[in-house]
This record gives sequence, C-alpha cells and structure tokens, in this order.
Amino acid sequence: MKLFKHVVRSMDQNVYFYYDEKTMDGVIIDPGNDAKKIMSLVEETGINVKAVLLTHGHGDHIGAIPEIKEKYNWPVAAHSWEIPVLEDEEANLSGTICGKVEFSPDIVFEDGDVFQFGSLKLKVIHTPGHTIGGVCYYSEEDSIVFSGDTLFYASIGRTDFPNPPVKDGKGYPSSENFERLISSVKNRLYKLPDETVVYPGHGSETRIGFEKKFNPFVKG
Repeated sequence: MKLFKHVVRSMDQNVYFYYDEKTMDGVIIDPGNDAKKIMSLVEETGINVKAVLLTHGHGDHIGAIPEIKEKYNWPVAAHSWEIPVLEDEEANLSGTICGKVEFSPDIVFEDGDVFQFGSLKLKVIHTPGHTIGGVCYYSEEDSIVFSGDTLFYASIGRTDFPNPPVKDGKGYPSSENFERLISSVKNRLYKLPDETVVYPGHGSETRIGFEKKFNPFVKG
C-alpha cells in the first residue's frame, strides 16, 4: 500500500491519499478546501480514485468536493447519519469556512461496512460525538485508522456542534455529544490493537497504545 497526506493550510486539515501500488486503485479521505492541489496530486501520482471517503461533513473536510465532482465525478461516501449534515450548509459550517457546500453522498455507509479497492480494504467504524454520523476507517492489514476529528494526538474533537435530526427525523441531543465521543474513543477506537497508527483530520499521527496511556481526555 501507499499512503501520503496533503495539509490544507487554511485550517491545517489533513487530506489523505491511500492506494494499492500495484493496481493504483485508491481513495481520497476528507478533501479539504484545496481542490486544484488535490486534483494535481492525483494526476501526478496516477491514482485511480475509486471513491472519496468522508470521516464527517464539516466544511474544512469537504470544501474541494464541488470542484472534484464537476471535473471527475468520483463517488463520495459517508455514513447514513451524516447525510443531514452534508445537505445543509448551516449544519456542515461550510458557509463560514469554504463557501456554501451542500450535496448528498453517492455511497452510504453503515457501521461495519467494508470498502474494498484493489487489494486494500477499509472498515467503517461509526464514532459519533464530533458529528452524529462521524466515522473512522480502519485497515486491519496495514494497522492504520483514519480518525477524522474524533481522535487526535493527545486530544479529541470538539463536541459543541448542534446535531440535525437523522433517520426518520429522529433527534440526538447535542448535550450528549461529549459522552458520545468519549464512548466512541474508548469503546471503539481503543479496542483496536495498540500498534495501530492513527491518522487524524488535523495534526500529526499517533498510535492507539500511546493514546490509551497519555491522552488526557480518554484513558484506556
């Protein structure tokens, strides 16, 4: 496998490119507001993009999607509970971050789904808290997890954003977001092997074992 990142400097957001070196089939994870650079990196490396995977729908992670869709129409994937976030500029904060972005995903994930491209596979782990439909993408074979804004190096994501209603208009109180995020980290991510490398939505990578010992918000 091959993995590299591009940092969108407006909010120091990490865009990841993860692909099979033999087939060149790959994915882009969280394309922030730097569409031209993202597309040029794909063209330079020759990645055959099978999908754009979103860990969540905030504007700093989706800003490049309108230009990407217009030029390449690569399918965009997100968790089903994140659809109301993606479809509403107020919910996804895009209006204040990167200009209005509203769309529906082409691929809808549920917890436990597996997305395969080339010889690589990513498992969808639903980790609500930062947003209600936030997910992480885990490769057991490569011992890596893309954590979005759920887990950072020695930190966790914000939990003060409002939750739009999800399936069938069901609401999830925003006041419970902190507890949801703590549970997502402790009961989902900390169940992964200690050697798993964590690639977050902002900042430098870390490891599950390190976070379990030293994260000041969630001890393992």
